[in-house]
Amino acid sequence: NFIAMEINDATLHHVQGILVQVLSSDNTKRREAEKALNDMEDKPGFTLVILHLISALSRSDSPEYVATRLSASVLFKNAIKKRWQTEDDTPIPDSDRDNIKIHLVDLMCTTPRDVQQQLAEAVSIISKYDFPAKWQNLLPHLIERLGSDDINVIHGVMVTANSIMKRFRYVFKSDALYEELLYCLKGFQEPLTKLFVQGSAMLDAAGSNLESTKVVLEILRLTSRVFFSLNWQDIPEYFEDNTETWMPGFAKYLTYTNTNLENSGESSESGPIERLKAAIIENLVLYATKYEEMFTPYLPTFTEIIWQLLVHVKADPRYDILATVSIKFLTTVASKQMNVQLFTDEVLQQIVEQIVVPNLMATESDEELFEDNPLDYIRKDIEGSDQDTRRRCACELVRALLKFFAEKTSQLCVSYITAMLQQYESTGRQDWKAKDGALHLVLAVSVVSSSTTQGAGTLNSHVNILEIFNTHVLPELHDSNVNARPIVKADAIKLICTFRSHFPAAFLVELMPHLIRHLSSEHIVIQTYAALCIEKFLTVRDRDADASSSAMGLLSVPTGPLRLGRETVSPMLHALFSALFPVLDNEDLPENDYVMKCVMRVLSVCGTDITSVTELVLRHLTNALERVCRNPANPHFNHYLFECLALLVRSSCAPSSAVSAAQAAESTSKFEALLFPPFQSILQLDVVEFVPYVFQILAQLLSYRPTGSGLSEAYKGLFPPLLSPVLWTRKGNVPALTDLILAYVHQGIAEIVERNLLEGVLGVFQKLLASKANEVYAFKIICAVVRYCPQQTMTGYMPMVLQLMLMRMQENKTSQYCRLFVHFLCVVATSAIGPMFIYESLESIQAGMTGMIVEQILHPNAASFAMSDAAEVSRIVSGCSLFLCETPVANDSKSWILLAKSLLELIRKTPSATGERDDIFPDEEAEAREFDSAYSKLAYAQIIENTSDGTDDFSQARLKFARQLSALCAAHPSKYSGALQSSLDEDEKKVLGELLHTTGVTLN
Repeated sequence: NFIAMEINDATLHHVQGILVQVLSSDNTKRREAEKALNDMEDKPGFTLVILHLISALSRSDSPEYVATRLSASVLFKNAIKKRWQTEDDTPIPDSDRDNIKIHLVDLMCTTPRDVQQQLAEAVSIISKYDFPAKWQNLLPHLIERLGSDDINVIHGVMVTANSIMKRFRYVFKSDALYEELLYCLKGFQEPLTKLFVQGSAMLDAAGSNLESTKVVLEILRLTSRVFFSLNWQDIPEYFEDNTETWMPGFAKYLTYTNTNLENSGESSESGPIERLKAAIIENLVLYATKYEEMFTPYLPTFTEIIWQLLVHVKADPRYDILATVSIKFLTTVASKQMNVQLFTDEVLQQIVEQIVVPNLMATESDEELFEDNPLDYIRKDIEGSDQDTRRRCACELVRALLKFFAEKTSQLCVSYITAMLQQYESTGRQDWKAKDGALHLVLAVSVVSSSTTQGAGTLNSHVNILEIFNTHVLPELHDSNVNARPIVKADAIKLICTFRSHFPAAFLVELMPHLIRHLSSEHIVIQTYAALCIEKFLTVRDRDADASSSAMGLLSVPTGPLRLGRETVSPMLHALFSALFPVLDNEDLPENDYVMKCVMRVLSVCGTDITSVTELVLRHLTNALERVCRNPANPHFNHYLFECLALLVRSSCAPSSAVSAAQAAESTSKFEALLFPPFQSILQLDVVEFVPYVFQILAQLLSYRPTGSGLSEAYKGLFPPLLSPVLWTRKGNVPALTDLILAYVHQGIAEIVERNLLEGVLGVFQKLLASKANEVYAFKIICAVVRYCPQQTMTGYMPMVLQLMLMRMQENKTSQYCRLFVHFLCVVATSAIGPMFIYESLESIQAGMTGMIVEQILHPNAASFAMSDAAEVSRIVSGCSLFLCETPVANDSKSWILLAKSLLELIRKTPSATGERDDIFPDEEAEAREFDSAYSKLAYAQIIENTSDGTDDFSQARLKFARQLSALCAAHPSKYSGALQSSLDEDEKKVLGELLHTTGVTLN
């Protein structure tokens, strides 16, 4: 596997053929090709072969070559991402790295645009780790190529430069960052300025050649983006001295027109002129935000230019980016106290009339999206979206104006709202766009602050929102025709959802049947908004009495009970699910994640009350699972689907006040029978996106089996394949498989030992221990084995386990590894094996080993250990107490004192609230995440492990330490208490004194 790949025609032809098969529609051929690439990617020379293949395929524009070279460039980028800086995968050899860096810039200058984009990302990844220290010729090489007469080469240079310089945006300052920034400035600021000045001549040289003009405009755009990157942290002295070069240039290009380019095609994508102007305005927003004093002389000029741009910009989607960034500029200017004098009453009226209202109005594109691509419409329009739309930016502009001109802005907006609503009524309710615009203006002017979790926060006291709501919003929801005026209906539901936190529980309950009714609309957007609104209603919480009485209570997130709790929602279960599942079965949008999230929320709120609908829900969920298995396309939908399954398992199988142990056992057996067939199908088909989810729910289900009942036949059959090393090579499997192995060890350790499978489990431990990324899972497994495995069985393996751990320590003595290792020793000490066995095992490896661990590993890291998981800290305190008081460590005065000091440091540094869970509201946790393509943890499949020995209780651990220390001192009067008195510093004595006082213990 480590024989280098030769770069020759035969190799290039072979790899090209595999890449063609990767694009095949035949699943078998595609998977064989993907496996072949996986087998090759670790070989030296692989990335160079791909790079040469990209170069060869870039000489032709035949369709087959275009698709294959794009596939090759993505493969190259992914290989760089995976193996340039890695601890677990085979790294790219140094010789290959050097050759890549030699050829990459030249390739960037000569390849087509589709390939350039992928190569630029590769350059960005490499430069993140190697530039400038390990890639010192990169910047000089770029500057040299910038002198080319070929605009395509210059374009390639600027794409590369932009990918490198992005690192300086949106990051915190640091000495290392500033050193790199200074290096880039010294080398590139002058050539960049020179190129910017040459832009005008380059445009003239392009003449009527549209393709050349597009390239030049893109070069100027990239120049502006690099300017943005170099100026983001602070304004460099060079650029401050050259504002008279840059600012007039920006003004000139903002007024640049080219009718041939503007009229070319009907594309909804922004054209080169719009992209250039948007990039320039981004720079102006930066300067207006961060460098006001320097920018003040230019403010009137640019405000007038951008104002005129906004007034005349067309409603076509291709101008959206230009419109949004222009509105952002005005928003920035309006939000500064120093610019108040610019905004007279007349100016405010012009802003509302000429900029705010037009950009809030629905366009033809919005109508088309609503009907033809509802998911895109929802993602642009929905609460919490991070897409900059004209509407969202216009709303932010209004809120900026409210900051200093609240009364006048409110008056103007209300007058336009009234006028548009009157226009709507005067046309017999036919001019729905007028009401649509009015409702969006209501949102803009009435909500002063908002959040994704709570919706509208502070409201504008100058707007009578209640009157507008009762007169113009509620009637839309009460309308019996759920399909009439669909966009206005969607607006009304959106407003109701936005103001949810301000509605009392009784009113929310009154609205629920109307929202459920709108789930039957023929319009996907209305169905989705109704589901979203219901879901958001079920997350509204009241404030705790203490919070509401404090000033901070008004600003904090409510943490009280749900406003619509189980007793309110449970009677609606049948109505809700009868309406929600037909939406999920809608063939036009079969993977509607907003609806699936609503199902999840209902299941979460109702808990064990879902018994009456469990079979109905499970049937629909398994049908949905079978459907999406064929082509998993929406990770959010998939995640919420499995969260729903986890909730069903939890509600039905976990013993509780509402579910007896016998009922839980019966439900567990039923769920095994129902879920194993589809889950086994997923595992056999190797549906990569779903396998980690399946492992998590299998772990959850196994953990709910009655204690002592052992493993079912289905679980017995599944276990041996789980130990296969191949399964553990996929990163996404490891966390979920670990949870499943832990559940097996807890519930079926006797059967594992009886079937001689324990060594397989220890083999998994050994494999994971060798990887820094997976070592935490290795220790989870071995700690579980120690706690549940029979003592006589485990002691035989302990010397080998300790040897492996100590060998790994020699090459990986990180703070994390030290903590995991010490925690393991303490788990063994508090188990049936006991502290003496582990002490003797360590001493048998090397005399004095225990003392070395205390002196070199525990004591230097004790403070950092205290910041880890609460249960883990408690076990470390419990185990170290046993080592301190019940082993011969007590005979080594130096080690004993250091161990005592470490224990006191752990107790001093551990937060007082350590014993409390921090996931008070797991409901919100289910969506407060980024979805990882490899592994996403299920919030509702979490298994809360409670040890019966109390070692994970911090208060109990402190008490045991105090008592064990007291017993030791009593057995040896003055010896150990005297050592503590003479060796502890004042802070440590204070901690010990407080501990003894709170536990009621004394030392002799």
